[in-house]
Amino acid sequence: MADTDNTLETRTLFTKKWIDLLPPNPAEAVAREKEYSDTQVVGLKLLVNKQGRKFFYLRYTINKRKRGIKIGEYGPMSLIEARGAANELKAQINKGIDPQEEKQQLRQIPTFEEFVSKHYLPHAYSNKRSAHSDESKLRIHLLPLFQNRRLDQITTQELQRYHDQLKSKSCPATANRHLSLIARMFKLACHWGFIDKNPATGISKHQENNERQRYLSDQEIINFIDALKTELNKVATAAFELLLYTGVRRQEALDAKWEHVDLEKRTWFIPLCKSGKSRNVILNTIAVDLLKRQPRIPGNPYIFPGKVEGKQINNPQKAFARVLKTAGITNFRIHDLRHTHASIAINHGASLYEVQHLLGHSQAKTTSRYAHLADATLRKVSDNVSNMISNTIS
Repeated sequence: MADTDNTLETRTLFTKKWIDLLPPNPAEAVAREKEYSDTQVVGLKLLVNKQGRKFFYLRYTINKRKRGIKIGEYGPMSLIEARGAANELKAQINKGIDPQEEKQQLRQIPTFEEFVSKHYLPHAYSNKRSAHSDESKLRIHLLPLFQNRRLDQITTQELQRYHDQLKSKSCPATANRHLSLIARMFKLACHWGFIDKNPATGISKHQENNERQRYLSDQEIINFIDALKTELNKVATAAFELLLYTGVRRQEALDAKWEHVDLEKRTWFIPLCKSGKSRNVILNTIAVDLLKRQPRIPGNPYIFPGKVEGKQINNPQKAFARVLKTAGITNFRIHDLRHTHASIAINHGASLYEVQHLLGHSQAKTTSRYAHLADATLRKVSDNVSNMISNTIS
């Protein structure tokens, strides 16, 4: 093969047969690669290294600057594909777009996994009480799907398909919580300058059936408490008890810190609840007794410590499933302990207004789901009045 300094011999019409016969760049050559130019597509180059590997490049000039961009390796990429890619790049150059700068910008766009670990989760743990829940959704569901994809490569159609499939596998509410997380993440990615468009924009939430309510009956409460005594995960069982005794949300209980509890005044301050506001929870006698029994771990501020030093218990779902199995209780979620607390309050004379503040609802319409229980309580009171009058006049 002719030396690279002979321009005439390094300029030729590329053919597959000619490229296949090209030998490696000589081991004694000063340059690491030998370069050949295609006479059909101006600027298309073929570089052959000393190991015999061959790479297509495009050399071009833009804004009086000489640039070069790698197109691909011969073998995995055919000559026809290389010429097509070179012509596409040249079309960009004719429009004043520098493909080398575009490529460098794309390298700066993080993958989904990089964005989650380096940007989103640190932000979430500094600003969201539900950061642990976000991390669980990401680790179990979203990262296996998108972890190696750049943020700009994830499409609206893919996210819509994920949202729909999750609805069929789980329920509309769960799918909507995942969509909210995805939309929030991509909104931040846009705000921080990683991407220009949020692919979750325009995806509608599924209709949720908020009428589903499940309460423990009196007997089920007895069975549930008895089952807690047999569960080995005592930190989790204490958290379940507190949920039943106070009606707080699961994450509020898991994130509870000793510094926010005053057992003498029987109050519990929650710095940031679901509504975005702080609130105080009145601790009843059984809740105070439960908290007094909880051991305090040096160096761990949480009432319900986890296995990781200095952290709280994360997601006690497995322990809850074991308790339900032991108690013989079906079709029941951790969140239903909150519903059970509300139903007990209403059945013992609490008004919807009182339950609203008891549960920390920011809007009365959220508490209205318990209206039928309040009606039943009022009906009992009304029947008592009726019986009293009937006994008086009889």
